[in-house]
Amino acid sequence: MISLVIKCNNRASVIPARIFRHPILKTAMLLLVCLFQTGLPNMFAGSVGETPADIYTDHSPMVSTAPVATEPNVTVRFANPEYDCGTMEYCVDVEFQCDQPDRELFAMNVRFFYDDNLLEFIDFRDFEGTYGPISPDPALNIYTTAGIPWFNFSTGADNIRGAIQRLGSNDPVYMATDSWTKLFKVCFTVDDPPDEDNFCPSLVWDLEQDPANGGFIPGSEGVVMSVYHPDGNENTFEHVEQFNWQYIGNGPPPFGEPIETDCISVNCGTCSLVVNSTADSGAGTLREKIDCASSGDTITFASSMEGQTIIINSTRLIVSKNLYIRSNLSNRVKIKSTIAGLFELSPGKTLEMKDLDIISGLTMSGNGGAAFRNSGILRFLDVNVEKNVSLPNGQYLIRNLPGSQLLLSGDCFIEIP
Repeated sequence: MISLVIKCNNRASVIPARIFRHPILKTAMLLLVCLFQTGLPNMFAGSVGETPADIYTDHSPMVSTAPVATEPNVTVRFANPEYDCGTMEYCVDVEFQCDQPDRELFAMNVRFFYDDNLLEFIDFRDFEGTYGPISPDPALNIYTTAGIPWFNFSTGADNIRGAIQRLGSNDPVYMATDSWTKLFKVCFTVDDPPDEDNFCPSLVWDLEQDPANGGFIPGSEGVVMSVYHPDGNENTFEHVEQFNWQYIGNGPPPFGEPIETDCISVNCGTCSLVVNSTADSGAGTLREKIDCASSGDTITFASSMEGQTIIINSTRLIVSKNLYIRSNLSNRVKIKSTIAGLFELSPGKTLEMKDLDIISGLTMSGNGGAAFRNSGILRFLDVNVEKNVSLPNGQYLIRNLPGSQLLLSGDCFIEIP
């Protein structure tokens, strides 16, 4: 960004040109520059040694043609999408480019939008050098109905508002001038992709097509960055490259529309391993995922399952392979049985469960475990196991058979019936 040199009374001041985007600020700044360059006493007629003619001689402001410094142009983009079938996470790199050498990003407010039907934000991670998140940490996730009218999304938009910063002076990472420099990643869970083989979610940086207009939200500056240079921190002129989305013009909404440019497959085979049904059996159920999963797979839960209860009402869930069943939802998923027993783990197999609430079934023959009949290795991480209200007292919720193990980690609760 260009800076201007303002001369008044043969004295010069350098003012960032961003001030001159606004006519009112421009006028006020010119007056203030002249006020302080001339000297407060000289603004009053009758000052010692001055005459009114002296006061107003050669005080008109003008723009100097002397060489001036420029603020660097910094561009940010999302790039290199990846999908991990093991963790069920979709991640993109956040990369930067600067038009001046030897510049490090100092700080950035990370602000962007995405279609709430397609993704759910997890976190910022994999920072380079000494970079890391700053307040608000974790980043804010604010739902807005502007997704359709502003961005031509299929539904409302999630607006992520976070920040990152250079937190130390060791291990500097300079932004490339003719390529791209990755500083961190942003990761999501995938909700309900319309095409698993060609997944192209839009990630929209909060900056209008004309950066001088700031962000899309009225009054917001949008994406703002500063850089570190040996001579000190500098402001920047911010630019963005949008991801699977394009501008369609300045002015009132809609500001743009989705396009398919950076697409990948999120198809992990016939078994997606994501539970999205509370039913006992059928498509999207926990039973289906246990049956079709391979040994070592991780079963997770779609965001639509938040706070829901899965009801098992036909036969027990038999786990005869090594499996991980994990939830990362704020409102926990419950798995409840209305029959005798609930889970049965085969000998020599490992079942790990995380962040789930288990409600037992009814009486098992031989007091065999109303929630778990364990012949393998059963591992709980922040799991609650509670008694079904219809289960008589004195019945085991977990029956550990000879050679089995029960391992607890984190904040676990097992009710004693």
